[in-house]
Amino acid sequence: MAALHKCPACGFEGDNFPGGLCPQCGKKLVPDLKSAKWIIATIQLALVAGFMLAFHFPRPMIAFFALMIVLSTLLSSRLRDAAATTKAKAPKPPSPQEARVRLVNAGIAAISVAFFMCLMFGFIMFVNSWEAWQRFEGQRFHATTFQVTRTYYQPSRGRAGARAYASGIVDGNKEWMDLFPYLKAIPRSQADLEQRVPIGTTIPVYLFPDLKGSRVQVIGPLPPADANHKHAISVLNHELVILAILGGIVFVLVRVRRSLQNPNTLTTAVGA
Repeated sequence: MAALHKCPACGFEGDNFPGGLCPQCGKKLVPDLKSAKWIIATIQLALVAGFMLAFHFPRPMIAFFALMIVLSTLLSSRLRDAAATTKAKAPKPPSPQEARVRLVNAGIAAISVAFFMCLMFGFIMFVNSWEAWQRFEGQRFHATTFQVTRTYYQPSRGRAGARAYASGIVDGNKEWMDLFPYLKAIPRSQADLEQRVPIGTTIPVYLFPDLKGSRVQVIGPLPPADANHKHAISVLNHELVILAILGGIVFVLVRVRRSLQNPNTLTTAVGA
């Protein structure tokens, strides 16, 4: 029957290592966290999927977050395995060259985090604007006014920020609207909201009579469909440039690390 534990330093195998120390070399064993990591990742997937489904997030966004959780778990496992192997093979103090490699590795990790964060937030902004464009595209609308009859302040709850709404009359019918596009900022309280948007305030708006839900949009420089389409394309263009720059930096750092780990490669390339 195979032993339950094996020391990565000396290879000693046994069923019980008292105090987590190897009886032969005295090295402290690091517990195997692979299964625990995937259990945590499964819990994260369930929580994220449940939350996003409950609030009707787009399915592509749910799939994107699930993929990010899986990739981050895989990357974390590989980095931990590589670190454990390095410690087992080289317990001596790092040389100046190894210190440079570690510094480059830290730079690669930092830029990689920035890359994925930029990808995630850019993707969310793009999807939101793209879906808004799809919602308004081709819908008939006309300019009118929204006369406020009541305002509503919703305090922040958990991760959801504070919101401000208003109900009012548009073309003789009761409607409601989100006040953030009109105010450009969220008030601090109900009293602050009522002071900034008193009853009777008239707001120029577009009315989309065939839409479900909120049919009122504040009039801006462009109609809602054109404004959201322009914003989606702008986000995409800027996102691609930023990702290309960050990806290029990672590529250069990987080549630098390779040259530090294999100096002969750099010497051969220079000699050629």
